This record gives sequence, structure tokens and C-alpha cells, in this order.
Amino acid sequence: MRSFGTRDADAFSACIWQVGRATSAAPTFFAPIEIDDVLYGDGGTGWNNPAKEAIAEARNIWPNRLIGIVISIGTGLEEPLQLKDKSTQLPKLVQTFLDNTSPKLAFQLAVAEYTVQCLTGCEMVHREIAEHPDQGILDCNYFRLNVPQGMGTIGLAEWDKLRNMIALTNRYMEHGEMKEPKRKMANLLRYPQRVSRSPFNF
Repeated sequence: MRSFGTRDADAFSACIWQVGRATSAAPTFFAPIEIDDVLYGDGGTGWNNPAKEAIAEARNIWPNRLIGIVISIGTGLEEPLQLKDKSTQLPKLVQTFLDNTSPKLAFQLAVAEYTVQCLTGCEMVHREIAEHPDQGILDCNYFRLNVPQGMGTIGLAEWDKLRNMIALTNRYMEHGEMKEPKRKMANLLRYPQRVSRSPFNF
């Protein structure tokens, strides 16, 4: 949903509140919104980390220029993906019942849970970009801000833990290891003229 036109498409004709409403319409939590007879919802399933889409958009608009900086902001470091033989989301009583009456169904639910984690995870996209940051990003200026501990266990519906999120984020951003990345990001954003404008063919 662009507020600007490109060589291939016009600007999206919607108000900012409609765009905000659409991008926050997480499935099972909020209903989608209808804009010009089309239903829109959050693209979290498969696009929870939109960094690759942002890079592709920049390349589409400026095909012959390097990208000066990419800053990816996470919502907390995730647990490593691992296929288990039991679901971690079901109540223990339900899981025990399934284990005793239908072990095959119990495993199928575990596989479904693993699939959802793969579709909604953010780390695979991050690793892909981090391993190849030179592909169109000047001087490998790719940064990932992601609280390493505590945030990953806070669920989407746990709005009452906002203070915990603020405290965890502040602690992470004030850590000594973040001093140099913060300085570099601030300088690149504050002085964009320092970014090379030399042609680059993708």
C-alpha cells in the first residue's frame, strides 16, 4: 500500500487509518477491513519479516543505485525451529487425551504447529539477508535490532505486558554492544549524502 506512485503502479487510494487498520488485522485476532470492495488483512503469515519486500521495493524504484542502509526491527528473538512429536499449544489434558486415543492426530497437530511457526517466523529472512548483505546494500549496511531475551515469549494478545516490552527493549538498546551499531545507524540516517550514489546494476 504505497503513498507514492512508481513506474509500475499508482499510489494506493486509501486513508492512513485504513492502511493501519489493514496491516494490524492479524488473523484470528481482528477482522479484515474492506477497501474499495477488497478485503485486506495483516500479511504476517509468510511476511512477518518484510525486509526482503522493502529491498525489492527500493530496487524497483531506484534500479541503478545501491541501497544506503537497511534497518530491520524484530519483535524478539525466536526459539530455534524444531519439529516435535507433541504440540506445545494444546492444554496438557487435551494433549494427554490425544496421545492415548489418537497419537497420529496428535503428531499431525504438532506438524501443523511447526508449519505455522515456519510461515510466521522472522529469523530465516534475517539470516538470508545477513549472509548476503553485499547484494545491493552499500558497505553491507544491514542492521537487525531484535531483543534477544524475554520478548519472544510474549504473545500477540498479551497487551498487558507492554511495560515488560518497554523495559526489555530499553535494556537491550542501552547495552554496551549496541553503542557502535547505534552510532553508525544514526550517522547514516542523519547524513544520507555520505551514501555513495554510484550506479549499480542488479
